[in-house]
Amino acid sequence: MTSPDRYDYCGLYLQGVSEDAAIELAARAIGATRDGRLLRVGTIEIEIRRNSDCTHDGPDFPTWPIKMEIERGNATSHQVIETVTKILTHAWQAGHDAVAACDYEDELPDHGGYPRYRG
Repeated sequence: MTSPDRYDYCGLYLQGVSEDAAIELAARAIGATRDGRLLRVGTIEIEIRRNSDCTHDGPDFPTWPIKMEIERGNATSHQVIETVTKILTHAWQAGHDAVAACDYEDELPDHGGYPRYRG
């Protein structure tokens, strides 16, 4: 059994946008095909849904209303970083709060968004 790679998974949290708008935002950002709440770009799959841990909008991003679960598939680390970067920057440019929680935040713009939302 192989150990998980640091690029296998990313949780991306959003606030200030509805679930449907988040799906459309991500699809446009990465040119993905859509199947309900699931987006695909190459072998990368992104499921976008209401965050079951949502309690409120605010600086504590794990409680934000929208969560994207990004799974690598067979994509290269470069493709994963590029995909997450495009979603983050597209969200920020649209005026939405977004933070990526993963093992490669240091390779993403603004360290995945953490510095933007520290209290």
